Amino acid sequence: MPRLAPSFLLLLSAAFAVSAQQDECSTQVHVSSEADLSPVMACSAFSGSVIISGSNINSVAWPALKSLAGSIKISSNSHLTTLSLNGLQASTGTITLFNNTLLSVISMSNLESLGGLEIITAPDLKQLSLPKIQALSSLKIEDTGLDNSGTLPWTSLSKVTDFGVSNNKFLKSIEMPSLTSISGRLVVAANGLMEGRGKGLSLLLPNLTSVSNCTLRHLTGLQILSLSEVSSSLSFDETNLEAIKAPQLKTIGQTLSIVSNNLLSNISFPDLTSIGGALLIANNTDLTDISGFGKLKDISGVLNMRGAFNNISLPSVSTVKGGMSILSSSKDFDCSSINHVKSAARGKTVCQAMVKSAKPTNANGTDLAGSLVESSATTVISDPEIIWAAVAVLSSVAYIF
Repeated sequence: MPRLAPSFLLLLSAAFAVSAQQDECSTQVHVSSEADLSPVMACSAFSGSVIISGSNINSVAWPALKSLAGSIKISSNSHLTTLSLNGLQASTGTITLFNNTLLSVISMSNLESLGGLEIITAPDLKQLSLPKIQALSSLKIEDTGLDNSGTLPWTSLSKVTDFGVSNNKFLKSIEMPSLTSISGRLVVAANGLMEGRGKGLSLLLPNLTSVSNCTLRHLTGLQILSLSEVSSSLSFDETNLEAIKAPQLKTIGQTLSIVSNNLLSNISFPDLTSIGGALLIANNTDLTDISGFGKLKDISGVLNMRGAFNNISLPSVSTVKGGMSILSSSKDFDCSSINHVKSAARGKTVCQAMVKSAKPTNANGTDLAGSLVESSATTVISDPEIIWAAVAVLSSVAYIF
């Protein structure tokens, strides 16, 4: 039997070693101790899944990792304080961190792109370092201790599919000067409230031009001066904003909702021409003049306004495909100023001034509790959920084309 050359044996041994490492770099690893991580620590590219749960590990560092096509899930590790993935660069995988109560530092200093990053329930988290991040498919940060003292990822981020930041009670501002588009949802809510002592968060998106669906709540500042298109719905609810200005916004694919903003006195959408769903403006205590819709022509859903406003100016509206319900508690409001809007509505309409109750009503002027609207100069604040019920009622009587 012929003998194999030593060089061939070396090549064969190397091939087996490479094959074994490839298997380790695409496997599923369940980690309960630092030793369990050893098999994958040499992987520079990883396509498997690492699950670290319920361990006593204090720190996770994976310096060799440069590319992640799989997933890293770290949950319910009561001793974990630090996660370091500083070798990680462009990746399509996901990193999920859930209920790591002592986690205070997350560092991915060379990361440029990632499929998804979720950080949920990390009350001690102070530093989130992603200085080079440019693109994310999904970002969700909820219930953390983040404030503005650590390094936040917003500076170079230019593209994201879904962006959600909520219930981070110490976070007072988000600034993303490079962000130009969000192809999915933007949700920012319940940040900077500090257990009732804070007023919210300032959101600065100076170069954002398009977003699919946008829900903004509990804001103290807002900059969306470049926004030109919202393909789905846009809502501003329960903020401390004094003004909402979108000077370049031209179209909203579905509903525009502006509800329960107690300090709001100025709404400005000067280039907006069409709303593909309902226009809902209600329960904005200081809003006495609604005149920021000079070019608005088409409302494809209902038009529903409630409040203490003295004036409504919708000079260009020619189509309201749903019903119209306008109730003001002001004695100075004159329904005749919007007669042309009433004529444009294809559903049933109601308009009244000096109402005792600015509760939502159905299209016949009867409130949803069954009592008739009465005349008075009293302002009554209404529940947004009830308002939406009224929208549904009006929608049901709208003509369908």
